[in-house]
Amino acid sequence: MAHIEFGEQTYREHYLLDPSLVYVNHGSYGPCPRIVYEELQRLRLEQERNPDLWFRLTKYTYYVDSLRAAARRLDCDFEQIAVVDNATVGANAIIKSLPLIKPLTGGTILCTNLNYGSVLFTIEETAKQYNWKIRTVKIKLPIKTKEEFIKQFQDELDKGDVENIHLAVIDHITSGTGMLFPVDELTDLLHSYDIPVLIDGAHGPGQVAPDLSLRKLKCDYYIGTFHKWMYAARGCSFLFVRDVTIANQLQPANTSWGYRPSALQLSLMTLFHLQFFHQGTRDESAHLTLPKAIEFADQYAGGFDRIHQYNSTTSQQAKELLEQRWNTQGNDLFPTDMHAPYLKMVQLPDLADYQKTDEDALRLIHDLIQKYKLVSIILCANNELYVRIATQIYNRIEDYIFLADTIDKLRK
Repeated sequence: MAHIEFGEQTYREHYLLDPSLVYVNHGSYGPCPRIVYEELQRLRLEQERNPDLWFRLTKYTYYVDSLRAAARRLDCDFEQIAVVDNATVGANAIIKSLPLIKPLTGGTILCTNLNYGSVLFTIEETAKQYNWKIRTVKIKLPIKTKEEFIKQFQDELDKGDVENIHLAVIDHITSGTGMLFPVDELTDLLHSYDIPVLIDGAHGPGQVAPDLSLRKLKCDYYIGTFHKWMYAARGCSFLFVRDVTIANQLQPANTSWGYRPSALQLSLMTLFHLQFFHQGTRDESAHLTLPKAIEFADQYAGGFDRIHQYNSTTSQQAKELLEQRWNTQGNDLFPTDMHAPYLKMVQLPDLADYQKTDEDALRLIHDLIQKYKLVSIILCANNELYVRIATQIYNRIEDYIFLADTIDKLRK
């Protein structure tokens, strides 16, 4: 099969996005390729044609196929990974189960001020329920070097009382700012204090490298998505637990039929899998699209090496183009070796009708969508407005020229 041509042709022929949109925000909700969407609808039709067969037998066979595809692609054991709705589902299971697995009083969870909002809420609620404490590494921007960044973690640990820290939650790539954490160095540091590590990798798989290996990472837990950068349908993510004994002790937010599964179900998969998949009557079709998503990436798009080369190159070119247009070079919030491959932060010029506040950043997002049919993310950081641009194989440099032109219309 001839590989597809990235850019406008991919947008037009292989995605279902509105052709009148300029879409430079793949990172938020990850529209999936046409053939993956068609697979999603095929699965739903099969479910609808014989619901009893589907819910009693068929869906479990498909789920095992997705699990095996996930384990192969991410280089881990079948028993270590479960496919779930989104990364927050995985975060809740790990964080809220920890006080049950280690029923210790006075526990502490270590996090950062850059963790994803729903993960911070989960930590807050867990600490409230079990009377645990929260310690936050308050990352200060801008960061000059990776070593300076790691030192902020070391400084927090140097304050002592580390023996009560039962989990550290760090990002692989921050959602808001697109910062690539040095997860290997941070995991080594935290493990030197016997602190288990959960990596929030919602933006990791498909972006951090052509092939992410969970076996090579040293973290204890990893949550990630397949629907952002790995082309699955929305609602297809995963939870990885290195220790399978702990995996089978995790409790999902909903206690359902997977709590005590049948022998037939256990002959197909583990208790860990069934706790998260056998959740009563619901539509799990998105979970089952991973094999088709991998087929798209490998056969249509030419593999993740080709994808990574195109996306990372286009992303850097777009960043340089925007900075030159707006004369905002040299305002990076962190060093180049901490830039995410497909996500870049670019400082905006001063705008006539938008203040440098979180409220006006959100207002600008909505105005760009509704008035200009331009989809992007605007953030306020260090009292400046930034655009977080995303690059996927349907993007081309003309998309970012349109972004530059549109922002120019709003300048002072």
